[in-house]
Amino acid sequence: MLKQYTGWSTLQANVFQDSIEQTADGTWSSKFCVAARDGVFEDFTQVAGLTAPVSIPTLFIRPTQGLNRSGLQLKPYRQFISQLTIQEVEGNHWAFLVNPESVDSKIAQFLS
Repeated sequence: MLKQYTGWSTLQANVFQDSIEQTADGTWSSKFCVAARDGVFEDFTQVAGLTAPVSIPTLFIRPTQGLNRSGLQLKPYRQFISQLTIQEVEGNHWAFLVNPESVDSKIAQFLS
């Protein structure tokens, strides 16, 4: 019922369901080990992902919902990627699962 889980495709819901498990105390948790699950978030909040200029044409596909949509989140991309193209598609954080045809179309258009 949380907004971040609305609008998911059947495939997206199945991928998510397959990545969680019920624990002995009845709560639900990720199947990924804590180091893998939490470590990735710790790493990218402590170290900047972009620290040097990128000069090749780069496509950023931004979903209409979900993460990586605000100016603050996009600032490092705009700062370090001189040939940045941002294309928006309907969907959420996993737009490639929710709307694969649109994502594929944007990629094909960019590559051509």
